[in-house]
Amino acid sequence: MSNRSEKSRMAWVLLVGAVLAASLFSGVRSADDVNMEFPRQGGGLSASAVSEGEVLGAPPPDSSCWSQNFATSLHATAQGMKTWYDEANLGFEDFTGVPYDELSCKSCHEPSATGGCAACHGATSPHVGVHVDASLDGVCGGCHSRQMAEAAHYSDVHREVGMGCLACHTKEDVMGDGRSYPSMLEEGAVDARCQVCHAILSQNPAHLVHQEKVDCSACHVQSVVSCYNCHFETELQLDQKVAYGQFRDWVFLMNRNGKVHAANFQAVKHGDHTFVALAPFYAHTVSRKARGCLDCHGSVAVRDYLDDGVVDVAWWDEATGTLDHVEGVVPVPPDYGTALRFDFVDLDEPGGTVWSFLESGPDSIQILFGEPLTDAQMKSLALTALWRSSREAPPR
Repeated sequence: MSNRSEKSRMAWVLLVGAVLAASLFSGVRSADDVNMEFPRQGGGLSASAVSEGEVLGAPPPDSSCWSQNFATSLHATAQGMKTWYDEANLGFEDFTGVPYDELSCKSCHEPSATGGCAACHGATSPHVGVHVDASLDGVCGGCHSRQMAEAAHYSDVHREVGMGCLACHTKEDVMGDGRSYPSMLEEGAVDARCQVCHAILSQNPAHLVHQEKVDCSACHVQSVVSCYNCHFETELQLDQKVAYGQFRDWVFLMNRNGKVHAANFQAVKHGDHTFVALAPFYAHTVSRKARGCLDCHGSVAVRDYLDDGVVDVAWWDEATGTLDHVEGVVPVPPDYGTALRFDFVDLDEPGGTVWSFLESGPDSIQILFGEPLTDAQMKSLALTALWRSSREAPPR
């Protein structure tokens, strides 16, 4: 074989090898990889900018000022909490009778009333391009306490490679796009999504089976962090937020846009009324390694539901005087109103410290921007759970 033929053959081998390597190892490996291989859409900053400090950069192509959009952004309006609380949406206002505008919680959930631009920029009229530490250690963590709790207890593949908040969230997510949204869960309100970077999935068995029916979050989010049993009397009388505690090591599943999605909830009580709000939720606790089949199809909650049609989500332990909760994957079944059982507790007084059992509830469950799992989906989870139970049954 001539030297020229040998060189041509070697060049061809190297080219094929490079293509195969690119397809096999296309996952995100570092912050620089995101910037190089997966340019952000919609104006978000690349992860490489994180190490240099986040910058709310140049104006959009039409040269309009970001301040024009900010007035209708969710950061300015905090409309999300009001949407959920509103009695017109079957929210908790229906039990309290107190208008949202009279709640002290809105003073935190409405930055336009507590500093506007200054809340993040440190100035009432910041110039375009001003540097902002848009991270959990910077301005974002000051308000987004749930994400702080996630970071305190769980790893996340994006944080591990140095990606900050604006590596995924676009300027429109932060400053608005000129439109008003009732919640961050409204379609179009948030640009950040897995598919922006992970457009091509590795063809492993789990992806082949689930990718058309299951959202990434359902398998890759390790846990959500839930604020449990907020004591609303303390909020109303003392302008303080007091809850029994934060529960974790679980993730709920419900439908959103035709796919099974990770979900979360908040629980609150006022007087003798108990209430739970459920919604699709994306926690920043993403693991490269996904759940195994039995983590969903044979979870404790699924088997609990099979046993008596009820999932004990949280329960009062009289012996210890504490609340405990189920762990792992918790599906939201179609009969969620009666199937999900939450025990609630009450304080001895607003701002007090002694909790005691109140009731098994809730009186009402609100669901917005998502739907419970279907009968067919619950049966799919149940079939494997039945098989698992039979395997674990003691020999006769």
